[in-house]
Amino acid sequence: MAGFRNLRAWADAENLGQYSVTGFRKAVPNSVTTTSAWLDYSYCPGSPAANFYASSPLEAAVVSASRGIYVPSVSPATQWLRNLKLMSWTNSTTSTTHGRQQIILADLLMYYPFVDTDAVGAQQDLTTSISLPRYDYGRVIAVGQSASSTAGQFSIKYTNQNGVAGRTSQNHFTFAVSAGGQVVAASTGSSASYLPYLNLQAGDYGVRSIESVTFTAGGGGLMALVIVQPILECHITQECRRSATPESFGACDEFASIIHHRPRQIKDGAVLNLFAAGHAGSLAGSFLAGVLETTWS
Repeated sequence: MAGFRNLRAWADAENLGQYSVTGFRKAVPNSVTTTSAWLDYSYCPGSPAANFYASSPLEAAVVSASRGIYVPSVSPATQWLRNLKLMSWTNSTTSTTHGRQQIILADLLMYYPFVDTDAVGAQQDLTTSISLPRYDYGRVIAVGQSASSTAGQFSIKYTNQNGVAGRTSQNHFTFAVSAGGQVVAASTGSSASYLPYLNLQAGDYGVRSIESVTFTAGGGGLMALVIVQPILECHITQECRRSATPESFGACDEFASIIHHRPRQIKDGAVLNLFAAGHAGSLAGSFLAGVLETTWS
């Protein structure tokens, strides 16, 4: 860990005031989400405020830092994820579906909004006039910006992790979603399986920018292609329910660096967000609250 000589230095950073604690809370709208499909929590209202990827169509843009979970700027020090605590709950009297969420904590790097999933056969050229911030490359998630009515198919052309342009992704299926904020692309096999990231050309593992999108079957909606840098993957195992008989009180899930995982670096300017897949059922109408702690030396 750059900046920390040993574990004692890591522990002492808190006593020296070299740490930050930020709370956040997100409310999932009542639109039904598909079991095991992915949801972009940044799209949900709450704190931080909702992020809709709303800017000039097909032009690369960055998400405002105010739409991400707050982390301080500590340059020239190096900042690390110290702890992440998460809890899910609902006011439903019967639902038990909001627990067992697979979670990705990610830095939102750059996005291309308002890709038309009904533009079958037309190459939609994307404009990139900015550089990817903070990292040399990232991974791509397709986030729906509207309801999508049917299964589509598409591929993207992109510049890979080594700066090679004109690479072509594998063919991806979209699936019907009831509202924006849901990850609309499924796997390369069918529209009935769900993965968060787009699959690239063989041998590639990252994307610097996206050049174009082509649909061979219409998806019935709009989507944003978001380049992200995954920071941490984890699972929520329980949920709380109110107004139920009996009420249930799930425990908070804690993911502490060194104890539960190796420390992950948080770069200055990071726009942190959570993506989730509800493996027990729809996440509609649920809430997610958490505390994110960072440290530096």
